[in-house]
Amino acid sequence: MFAKSGMTDYEIFSAAGALPVQDVLALRAWLTPEKTLFTFLGDDGEETGGLTYRELWSRCEAVAASLALSSRPGDRIMLFYPPGLDFVSAFVGCLMAGRIAVPVNLPSRRRAERSVRIIQDCGARLALGLSAQIDEFRASFEGSEAADMVWIATDALEPGAGAPPTSRSAVDMNAVAYLQYTSGSTSNPKGVMITFGNLTTNCRMIRDTLRLNDESTMVFWQPHHHDMGLICAILLPIVIGNHTVLMAPNTFVRQPMLWIELIAKHRAEVAGGPNFAFDITSERYSAERMAGLDLSRWRLALNGSDIVRPTTLDRFSDRFGPHGFRPETFLVCYGMAEAVLFLSAGPVGQKPRYAAVDVDALEQHGQARPPSAPEKERLLVGCGEPSWEVEVAIVDPETRRRLPDGEVGEIWINSPTIGIGYWGNPEESRRVFQARIAGDSTKIYLRTGDLGFVNPDDFQVYVCGRIKDLIISEGRNLHPEDIEYSVVGALAALGESSTLSCAAFNAQQGDEQLIVAVVEVDRSLKRNLADRRPEIERAVRRAVSADHGVSLHRLLFIPPSAMCKTTSGKVQRGLMRQLYVGGAIKGLEPAEAAA
Repeated sequence: MFAKSGMTDYEIFSAAGALPVQDVLALRAWLTPEKTLFTFLGDDGEETGGLTYRELWSRCEAVAASLALSSRPGDRIMLFYPPGLDFVSAFVGCLMAGRIAVPVNLPSRRRAERSVRIIQDCGARLALGLSAQIDEFRASFEGSEAADMVWIATDALEPGAGAPPTSRSAVDMNAVAYLQYTSGSTSNPKGVMITFGNLTTNCRMIRDTLRLNDESTMVFWQPHHHDMGLICAILLPIVIGNHTVLMAPNTFVRQPMLWIELIAKHRAEVAGGPNFAFDITSERYSAERMAGLDLSRWRLALNGSDIVRPTTLDRFSDRFGPHGFRPETFLVCYGMAEAVLFLSAGPVGQKPRYAAVDVDALEQHGQARPPSAPEKERLLVGCGEPSWEVEVAIVDPETRRRLPDGEVGEIWINSPTIGIGYWGNPEESRRVFQARIAGDSTKIYLRTGDLGFVNPDDFQVYVCGRIKDLIISEGRNLHPEDIEYSVVGALAALGESSTLSCAAFNAQQGDEQLIVAVVEVDRSLKRNLADRRPEIERAVRRAVSADHGVSLHRLLFIPPSAMCKTTSGKVQRGLMRQLYVGGAIKGLEPAEAAA
């Protein structure tokens, strides 16, 4: 019985770190029923909805009861929700009912194909959504295998009236709680099987590493079907018992400064996002708009889910330092959906760690050595020390041999937070989730697909890029993020936006590997291309040559919104390469740029 009078703070803290999320919600709904858990904000920062712990429990109870009548334990349940609080009760309601939640992006006509592939992959026959949108979703699935999906409108369910239970539910911690689908940029999407044990462990790891408690107010905007949005913005708040303010991703994209204003307004302790979020807010900074705002309560600015740049951190700190933001507020993180979310971060309360490496040694020999000369230096940002429950091994991806400190290889992970594989894909599950280091059969590891190293001086994990995106040129290993950074930097030096999207990749032409860069223009760049295209192209090519010692063989400018991205905003280089090779990317002609 966990619902007893006189529970100490320590007992509550221990229970919240050990129980499945739905049981923690029951505990908190009993202890602090009227405390506000979530506040959802509209496009202008106005409050459009809120949930107390008791209200969320009642809504989850209604969803679970409906699922008990219409499905069986272990069934996969599709969750189609716009940004908002209805998703929260649908997801946790699935956990309560013992059904496997499958959160996905909305199946608009443009995205229907991806949704159909996910439905086919996991074998779902039932979906949850909002009554006002279900007919539209049905129409988007017409003619496909998903057309006969059974739908439940959760906003039409009557909230439960019962009190939270006074004992924990019978949950198999090894059972699958939900499927987190990967982006599927170059192949069919794969559903990572996350167990109740994985989820509980990862939430506890985040809570303990970040030193969070029930007073740690947070502000998030990430999509709820993305791992960072699902864990940090939705489930972690239940575990720590705090108040979390949510806004829609599109609201952030349109008004990034509103995010900063809300952090100040709600005196938030925790907020964060991918590296580009800090770039775009720095670019849109307005001293006049920020006048009087206080960011001194912001303790953790989480930065992860993408390559983190030193210039991004420095620029943001310079812009917002006068408003109380401190460089040590940045907390650079590393993680992935295959491990729920979190693997490493930190150190908390200290400035991010940098490693100065020799660019030639890195690209030609895969070694992180000190620079041989100032002009050979490349500065990398550390992604923190792994949690004590995470073992990191740097491995040669071909020989599977463990590499010594300072050598770059594939990052392999052993941890109880790693999922159990991809749904219905045992061969790929064995390859990715059950890898073994040569000469050591005692442990299995997750192959992350990331290239990086562990610095013996500070024990930080440094991520260089993705194996599948690696650009090979004249015997050198180039990371596309570095080339993209040079391209965008050259454009910024000409007065263009520093947040333009760019994709760099290899393309085969006969026996030669070409380096291609594709830039998505905005209104300003499109206008300037009409008048100064040769000058702009020369500047970009010179920057790539100077920074990396290679020639940019093709530079294409494409229209706004033409860049393929994941739902979390990452450029899909593999898909862009496929489209280019297939002749689907032509680039703006001079006449089009002038239009």
